[in-house]
Amino acid sequence: MGILAWILGCLAGLCGIMGIVVATDTISALADLPSPMTAMFWLTLGVLLMLGCIAALNSRSETE
Repeated sequence: MGILAWILGCLAGLCGIMGIVVATDTISALADLPSPMTAMFWLTLGVLLMLGCIAALNSRSETE
């Protein structure tokens, strides 16, 4: 589960960066993305992936 958490964390970070790039319109070629691919989409996807990362990390802990 540690590898899954690492992968989900990396993807969450990349989605967050993509959301900021789309929101600031830094790369003009990204303006041609389909309309559902807004900054809100990328940032929400990043949050959901981060929650998945936290869940994967917590699943490793043993219950007493």
